[in-house]
Amino acid sequence: MKAILTYIAFAAMAGTALAQTQQRPANDPLSVKPIASQVQTTDTDMIRSKIERLGYTDVVDLSRDSTGVWHASAKKGTETLDVIVDKGGRIKPGL
Repeated sequence: MKAILTYIAFAAMAGTALAQTQQRPANDPLSVKPIASQVQTTDTDMIRSKIERLGYTDVVDLSRDSTGVWHASAKKGTETLDVIVDKGGRIKPGL
């Protein structure tokens, strides 16, 4: 009986250790993974729509940089502005 309990305890600890080794954090948690072209098209359409919902028109040159921030040119009224969409989805005029 004691041998069975010891075996069960050992198996439980081994399972926990295995689960921990499979969940390693990324080397750089802020790194951006490459996006497949089909997914990127969907993301581009989504970001473009989000910018347009805030009253911008003629959204062009929409691209994502290596840090995951989106950049575009768009019109607000008659003025053409650079627009930035940060990782949190916040839209603001560029610098």
